[in-house]
Amino acid sequence: MASDMFQYRALFEYKRERGDDISLQPGDLLTVPKTSLMAAAGLEYQEGDERSPKGWLHGINERTKEKGDFPGTFVEYVGVMRATSSAVKSWPRPVPPTPPGPPSAVGPQPPGAAAASGVEVELLSDVAPVVVWRLVEAIEKHGLNSESLYQAAPASGGPADLRQALDSDPFSVDLDHYDLASLTDALRGFLQDLPAPIIPASVYSELVYTAQESQNVEECGDKLKTILESPSIPQANHQLLVHLSGHLARLSQHSQADPRLLGQAFAEAVFKHSSLSEKVNPEHHVRILEALIAAGGLVEMQAAPACPRFDCDDRKLEVTKGNPDFVHSGSGDPGDRPVTYFS
Repeated sequence: MASDMFQYRALFEYKRERGDDISLQPGDLLTVPKTSLMAAAGLEYQEGDERSPKGWLHGINERTKEKGDFPGTFVEYVGVMRATSSAVKSWPRPVPPTPPGPPSAVGPQPPGAAAASGVEVELLSDVAPVVVWRLVEAIEKHGLNSESLYQAAPASGGPADLRQALDSDPFSVDLDHYDLASLTDALRGFLQDLPAPIIPASVYSELVYTAQESQNVEECGDKLKTILESPSIPQANHQLLVHLSGHLARLSQHSQADPRLLGQAFAEAVFKHSSLSEKVNPEHHVRILEALIAAGGLVEMQAAPACPRFDCDDRKLEVTKGNPDFVHSGSGDPGDRPVTYFS
């Protein structure tokens, strides 16, 4: 329907360059009316073009509530916006924790602030994602065709010599000497023994709320990925989740392993130190991992592409569309700026 609203997620930072631009931060959600895309593309618009915009989009940044233009090459398509239910949720949408530093003398602390500032003081070591990456790489060398790879409970936390070698120098340890069972046990044992949370307090409640609210697993996974790719998440946590969720997603795709069963196998280790986790139904933790796996896991953030070329002096936007010499000339009016071209 022409009244549909499309949602995009910012992959890269974009700083406002003109009066009708809006700034972007990675993770921002942008809402773009379908009518805006259709008007920009005219007769060339086809269903599905909204998934790969190449020029400028016009919409609203849901974080800042600003309305204006932003480069389509800086965002990825999330989906069609759907109306949400107004029913009362058993796990309410959380208030973000207070920023670090001395607490304000005025007003109460929002829920979750104490947990974020007083409990989870220990951070993941930068070595943690390296260990997970090495183990995942070694496990996948044995193949991804075993549907029952993680279904059985681990016999141990992995061979003691392997765990010691990974703790001391994960880059140089030779993992080819260990069998598949030893490697998978070591992976789960390492995650279980981490002294710091894998899921930061700053996003934990939002993840639980999203898992509980979303009815569709794929839609839930896309929303969870948006939350977990927030710049507020420490790099070590993000990298570990990239390696782990990507591994489980590849396993599910190649062996037809059930994402839910994989989520059950890792939920306890991943959420062991998460704030308020003891008050949450463990099924929500399983649901979070299941949805992430079904959505393909987290991915590495890529370097930002160049903006669509725009000459501020003569207001010309050069667009390659079949003919590399094609040039759109503006009238000088800001509203004449070309909004969207699709390849």
